[in-house]
Amino acid sequence: MSATVVLKIGGSVAGEADATVRTVASLHDSGHPVVVVHGGGPQIGQWSERLGLATRFVRGLRVTDEPTRDIAIAVLAGLANKTLVARLLADGVPAVGLSGVDGGMLRAEREAPELGLVGRVTLVDSALIEELVDAGRVPVIAPAALGPGGEILNVNGDSAAGAIAAGIGARLLAFLTDVPGIQGKDGAVLADLDRERAAALVDDGTIAGGMLPKVEACLLAVASGCAAAIVGALEIDAVERVLSGERAGTLFAAEVAA
Repeated sequence: MSATVVLKIGGSVAGEADATVRTVASLHDSGHPVVVVHGGGPQIGQWSERLGLATRFVRGLRVTDEPTRDIAIAVLAGLANKTLVARLLADGVPAVGLSGVDGGMLRAEREAPELGLVGRVTLVDSALIEELVDAGRVPVIAPAALGPGGEILNVNGDSAAGAIAAGIGARLLAFLTDVPGIQGKDGAVLADLDRERAAALVDDGTIAGGMLPKVEACLLAVASGCAAAIVGALEIDAVERVLSGERAGTLFAAEVAA
């Protein structure tokens, strides 16, 4: 799976849906094996509000009680997943929608007591992903995982993407976001980041909120030998530029074991 590109599409890029679909289609048409992991945070928030459920975040992760978990899974594995799959199919991409629960793909334990039913991925079973990619399909994965005793856990989409990229030994993990990359305090996009510099930016508050799990996922991926990038969703050719060695967004180089 070393040639595979893992794309994380966030729920916040819904306004750029056409651009993200074109990015997936372009990569697939160019012969790159692609795995898509998607989020759906805004949609979960909307449905939670409709049902009168409060939303709270800790370290960029949604605090998830049982009713919130049920909404999250319904939205992520249902509406968000199938909407994205339908768009990709309409654009000629042979997409197959599934969640991290299917085939026991993602196994997890609870992240922290204060987060409730939020999972931290402990195992990636890549068999189902490999079968689909080998058949020329594009897996479109909703972030959920199988927890202890068969419980279903909500998993942050960024964290799931990082775990999957590391677990399958992907070539590149790319986040398609509503910003052009990680920005410094002066607003300029940081072209490169390594582990030490990223830690410093977290400590001084430059990297915060929803960007935290993205950076953590990138660092997990690069530790496994996978490059990672955070790029703007509207830059349709950004991922292919990164693959060809050009500059786009913020790049985390793959770490090589000593």
